[in-house]
Amino acid sequence: GSEGTSGFYVRGGGPDQNLILLDGVNIYHASHLLGFFSVFNDDAIKNIKITKGGFPARYGGRLSSILEIDMKDGNMKDWQAEGGIGIISGKITIQGPIKKDTTSIIMSARRTWLDLLRKPIVAALENKIDFDGNGNYYFYDFNLKINHILSDYDRVYFSFYTGKDSFFGSIKNEDNESNLEDSDGLLYNQTLNTNTSFGLIWQNITAAIRWNHIINSKIFTNTTITYSRYNFDNRIATNSEIINDYANQDQEIILGESDYLYRSGIEDIGIKIDGDYNLNTKHNIKFGLSYIKHNFFP
Repeated sequence: GSEGTSGFYVRGGGPDQNLILLDGVNIYHASHLLGFFSVFNDDAIKNIKITKGGFPARYGGRLSSILEIDMKDGNMKDWQAEGGIGIISGKITIQGPIKKDTTSIIMSARRTWLDLLRKPIVAALENKIDFDGNGNYYFYDFNLKINHILSDYDRVYFSFYTGKDSFFGSIKNEDNESNLEDSDGLLYNQTLNTNTSFGLIWQNITAAIRWNHIINSKIFTNTTITYSRYNFDNRIATNSEIINDYANQDQEIILGESDYLYRSGIEDIGIKIDGDYNLNTKHNIKFGLSYIKHNFFP
């Protein structure tokens, strides 16, 4: 892609023409900070596989590529913790056994602290832009995976991911005009105060439950129930106040407000059954069935 962005282009396609799967669940917007950071925390990732052409039918339709990302299963033996602190973000990962050699869990979280640095940034701009007290921008993401061994032939996985970006602030303007004259010929001074608040928020939520079952030495199946949701909100709210101060000390105050909200998103609920049949050392047959319901809310 271009310098400083996390989008990738395969065989001339655009970033939105790639199918990105996290533990088998579709991720629709795979970047933080308007494309500068990936939504995937590398501490929680086990492996990555990309298919650049000739997509198998089980992936459905995409034009450019399939990017499969699998989360770590968690440590079945011991508890571990690791983390890191960067210039604008920090992260921590904890994994270990809930029940040794039977059930494991891994949790990974990451967050920026750009919003905590807003005061020196605003001061450097000489207060030309006055962001509100809650901060101007932050993102976070959280990964969770539970791995449970039911038997020698059955294993269950639960995966969850959520990530959110929030960019918001406000701009204040004040205009003054003097020696105005109304329809009755009275002189007055006018003050116009306008406060405009704006916000951009986008969020991904995914969840999956997968049951891995070995039927015999040649056949095994994966049954997966998936949920995915992507939201994008764009909001602009304006509050205005007009104050007319008359020479005879009368005062007239006119208040007005407007609120604009654009909301868009997609929600997917699906189930799929995949099977593998190892016919012999030279032949392998894959089969399956999938259903997905898309809910669009533009």
